[in-house]
Amino acid sequence: SIDDIVERVGTTRGAFYYYFEGKEDVARDLQRELWHRLAADAQAAFDPALDTVTNLKRAFGVLLCGLDDLGTARFFLREGWVDPFLEAAGRGEQDWGTELVRDLLAVAMQQGEVTPVDPDALAAVITGMFEEATLHVLRTGDAEPTIEVVHQLLDGLRTPKAVRRPSAEKTATAARPGSRSA
Repeated sequence: SIDDIVERVGTTRGAFYYYFEGKEDVARDLQRELWHRLAADAQAAFDPALDTVTNLKRAFGVLLCGLDDLGTARFFLREGWVDPFLEAAGRGEQDWGTELVRDLLAVAMQQGEVTPVDPDALAAVITGMFEEATLHVLRTGDAEPTIEVVHQLLDGLRTPKAVRRPSAEKTATAARPGSRSA
């Protein structure tokens, strides 16, 4: 209840309603803050010296490992998939993420790193895969096996001729906090 929230935070109902219309606003803001923090860590994993697939693997790995580090907050994020209000609140950011992935893939296709297909369709499929991977980690609390699967699927995007820098895979693995493999 609102009373429980204001008591726990140590504020008044008036102060609460000055900033929020209700509990849904608080939930939306908390969810957005958690996702923004995870997304910032994932974006920081990008290295312009590496190829697109390796960078996608690094970013997704960092984000999925970040879910492990949230502790019980991951249960709150999981609710974002089942609560219509929270799901709708995150839709714009998901669309932005799909566009970002699309743009990265389009450049990778032009550079011969990724097999050329429709970049809009590929971005939608990869974003959907990543949503399912995220939900799986939120349910299980174990990112490592999911990261392995995501990496295998992303590796399948590479063209046979794509030049893989020898250090790229080690760098991708090193970007995963708590990584068990080298």
